[in-house]
Amino acid sequence: MQSVMLLHIGMSCLGDRGETVTLKEKPMEKRLNAFYWVAIFTLLILAGRLWYLQIVRGEHFSRLADGNRMRQVRLIPSRGIITERSGLTLARSRLAFTVSLIPGGIPADNVEVIPLLSDILGITIEELQEAIRRGRGYPYEPVRIVRDVDPATVIAIEENRRRLPGVYIDQEAVRDYHDPRYSSHVVGYLGIISEPELQALGASYRGSDLVGKSGIERYYEEQLRGVPGAITVEVNALSRPIQTVNSIEPVPGQNLRLTLDYDLQKAAFDAFETHTEVVRRTYPDAYNGAVIAMDPRTGDILAMASIPGFEPDRLLDAGERNDYYRQLVADPRQPFFDRVTQGQYGPGSTFKPVTAVAILEEGVFGVNDRFHATGVSQYGVRDWVITRGLAPFGWLDLPTAIALSSNHFFADHGAKVGIDHLSQWMRDFGLGARTGLAISPQERIGVVPDRDWKRERFASSAQYDQIWYPSDTEQVSIGQGFVTATPLQMAVVYSSIANRGTAYVPRLVAAVYCPEGELVFESEPEILHELDVSDATWTAVIKGMQGTVTQARGTARSAFDGFPLSVAAKTGSYEVPGRESHGLFGAFAPVDDPEIVVFVVVEHGGGGGSGAAPIARMVMDRYFGFDVEDEQEDEQNEGTAE
Repeated sequence: MQSVMLLHIGMSCLGDRGETVTLKEKPMEKRLNAFYWVAIFTLLILAGRLWYLQIVRGEHFSRLADGNRMRQVRLIPSRGIITERSGLTLARSRLAFTVSLIPGGIPADNVEVIPLLSDILGITIEELQEAIRRGRGYPYEPVRIVRDVDPATVIAIEENRRRLPGVYIDQEAVRDYHDPRYSSHVVGYLGIISEPELQALGASYRGSDLVGKSGIERYYEEQLRGVPGAITVEVNALSRPIQTVNSIEPVPGQNLRLTLDYDLQKAAFDAFETHTEVVRRTYPDAYNGAVIAMDPRTGDILAMASIPGFEPDRLLDAGERNDYYRQLVADPRQPFFDRVTQGQYGPGSTFKPVTAVAILEEGVFGVNDRFHATGVSQYGVRDWVITRGLAPFGWLDLPTAIALSSNHFFADHGAKVGIDHLSQWMRDFGLGARTGLAISPQERIGVVPDRDWKRERFASSAQYDQIWYPSDTEQVSIGQGFVTATPLQMAVVYSSIANRGTAYVPRLVAAVYCPEGELVFESEPEILHELDVSDATWTAVIKGMQGTVTQARGTARSAFDGFPLSVAAKTGSYEVPGRESHGLFGAFAPVDDPEIVVFVVVEHGGGGGSGAAPIARMVMDRYFGFDVEDEQEDEQNEGTAE
């Protein structure tokens, strides 16, 4: 019995132990189950993350990896060469060191690169940050910071290589100009591409690229630039190249040969500056102006000088580019302003040959008729002799009226022609429209005033201000009042007269060549207009223009005294309210077979005979070689004297 009880107690104890074990095993099982599901869930997350990284974002991270290891460097092509007509190089490209920065190659926690690089390059941190901003769309593509750096800068960067991750140096072509001041407006200049230009020029450009900003560099940007190449290199952590993976060579830009005669261009610039030093003794503001010389037989522009010019090479120097640009913009003389194509001047009496053609062709006056010039027109226009207290001209025929520049004659007869016919003759001569010259910025068109123009121009004024009056026609007839034209347009007008009716489209680019020298394009003279004018009219007008330099009271006689060839010319001055008049002069020579047309404007230079004509004389002396003969004769005389 006792044993049975013990057994029962034992079984009870065993039962209790079994129950106790069962109670302990249930939490363990739960933990194991929880661990199992956590492990499964973790594996699913890892698998999902791997799937996301490798499948969904695989290409992106592959590019990032390659970006850390590979560099695709755009190879900028050598920009095309620009030469003048005889082959002298005006703009070329040469190899130079360039400092570039790869925005994605700079560690996020590195705060030393930008200040150190700024200090080495001598540019502001803001300028560096702006360069980085320009390359924001291509984090692993080099952004060019400074071009044409000196060897000392290269050494300084290499010495600090470990402190400058993402910065490297390569070689690329940079622009070089020959005596840039003389041809700055013709050739133009390069500058960092702007946002609108970046959008307009296409995907082959980047935010740190240089593009043409004006002149030939701008207008022929596509031809001059060429086609960029690319090289892919493997680099180490310091952005040092290890090996080249592949390479696509750039295609150099095409070369341009201009019609410009550099010797004549320089002579025009120097003549203007030399003579205006004398003019300023009387007219102290005579600093600015324009000179253009054309071949009337083809439309070739031989010289095109806008004074003052600027130095395009300084606009490429990172150290002074911004300061120099601000200096040019703030300069009251407006060096960026191309006065040949953009300056809209009242032509003054240089306009009278146009009025003369209209007078004769409209039958208002005959080539053999005579007019008694008392010195004051019906509406008060005065001859220059009257304003100087001299006797009036008296009886005049049309050629003499041109030679002596009688305002009375042209005001009276221009009023009889009427503004409706006169404005049409202006348009026939090419005024009020672009000549077609291929250059940037696009040329201005000036003003050909007529009834409709005045009505629109003064639409917000009183009704009586909108009406065209005969006095308005008198003013326009002598080149005053509302009429304006560019020096380029006036050169075309004088070419029309020189050719007795035919004018050619002005051109600056004679030919385009591929880099190997093969001719791609050669321009041919293109007729701009042909005027239906009688030979008798041309003869009378040209005879009068010859009298300008040959008659005793011809307004340009002193300037062309002793010139060995026949010249047809006209002086002019345009009144500027509150300031001295502009001096203007147009001429062509020789009369029987014209080779050159010259038109000159001297702002605030007084009369055209004294202010502008001597400049044209010096240009013609250089063109025909007379100044060289004079120099040789002087040298011979000096040798004889010794």
